[in-house]
Amino acid sequence: MSGTPHHGLDPRALRDRVTAPSAIDLPAVGEDLVWRPVTAADIDLILDLERAAGEVDHPRSLVLRDELEEEFADETFVPEHDAVIALDRDGRAVAYGSATAPSSPETIFWVELDGTVVPDRRGEGIGSALLAWQEARGLQHLASCESTLPGWLAVGADERATRTIRLLEANGYERARWWLELERDLAAPLPELPSPSGVRFVPYDKEWAEPTRSAWNDAFRDHWGTQPMTAAEWAAGDRLQASRPDLAVLALAPDESGGERVVGFVLVDVTPEEWPLRGGSFGYISSVGVRREARGQGLARAMLAHVLRTLRAEGLGRAVLDVDAESPTGALGLYQSLGFTVNDRSVSLVKRF
Repeated sequence: MSGTPHHGLDPRALRDRVTAPSAIDLPAVGEDLVWRPVTAADIDLILDLERAAGEVDHPRSLVLRDELEEEFADETFVPEHDAVIALDRDGRAVAYGSATAPSSPETIFWVELDGTVVPDRRGEGIGSALLAWQEARGLQHLASCESTLPGWLAVGADERATRTIRLLEANGYERARWWLELERDLAAPLPELPSPSGVRFVPYDKEWAEPTRSAWNDAFRDHWGTQPMTAAEWAAGDRLQASRPDLAVLALAPDESGGERVVGFVLVDVTPEEWPLRGGSFGYISSVGVRREARGQGLARAMLAHVLRTLRAEGLGRAVLDVDAESPTGALGLYQSLGFTVNDRSVSLVKRF
């Protein structure tokens, strides 16, 4: 499931293409640092570290506690094996890094590397040592895969995180894809667009969770790097405090059985903790999708117009969303035609196997 082409693939299984260490030593850099595996009891330490690093690396967004809790609860993430942390003499987290195997690889075995170093300890070689550990664990994940899928070690970074990007590129990672964050002032005039004929709009609720997940998997099947979302991953997203199903919209169309099916969706998060970082209230449009057979009817535009008016009625000042700069559906042009403008950029860096 992905629009990502894979040419000239090695026909051997990943486990035969990748050489991975049988054991990984903890990083040893930093005389005052204690490196150790991670447990769920470290979530508060990690959150403090992420917040401090975020002020430099992604100053307009926050890592939230319940996001970390859901990450640690995911059965594919085993923190004692998949993550390390470094503490200074005061017990402060100075560095944290993880390497997480995918839950449902279909076209890519994508291992996500996530890590950071507190800003006042950068330049000491801590980040390089952390990345070396993450890569070693990532190679172990790749070497566990019996399929012939392409293997990726991948990292996402805000373009402001220049030190991180330089470190990754120096270690063989390539800038593979750019992502744009767009914003729209809700005080400006908003379009009123009717739903296409035969389609009705309803708010999202748990009754529609599985049909919406199915629609999401179909809608993003041809998007770069996207893999199927599992039911457990979808449920974890629904549990986040930021999730606002009352502000979201589903597009329902008749199905062959006489019922209705989800053919499109716009999902919304609201995180008041982030409002001071942007100078005012906003709603985050976390996902916009239309099943492939329902494209070309103006459905995405109509759903977005509906949601923008809903956000304004909620008293929010702006709408924010992210988009693949090279989206195959022309999403960037759609958003710009609705008044969204580019604010920030981030990049996916990948090492391929």
